[in-house]
Amino acid sequence: MSPFTRRFSARQPTPIQVRWVDGEPVEFERRPTGRGPRFLITDIRDRWVEESPWTFPSPMPIGGDRLRCWRVVALEANQPDLPPREYVLRMRAGPGVWDLVRIPE
Repeated sequence: MSPFTRRFSARQPTPIQVRWVDGEPVEFERRPTGRGPRFLITDIRDRWVEESPWTFPSPMPIGGDRLRCWRVVALEANQPDLPPREYVLRMRAGPGVWDLVRIPE
């Protein structure tokens, strides 16, 4: 792997900006650019909490951080005629730190 590839490779999972109402996500988009597609959440299929190791010092004792997770169905706001897709949104402990994983079809 070249130094250029290592420095500019895509981060997994994708960092995103989420808007939520009454404790539930309603919309998301990629960040930090905000120029990417915006998605509207049409359905929440599942909710769960999981423990995850964190790559830097954590306020939680041994075991990592707690993640609130949602399995959602979302439509692209600019192209509502496309079929909806499933995603998993993960909110790490602490405000505004979200991850997005697209569910393979």
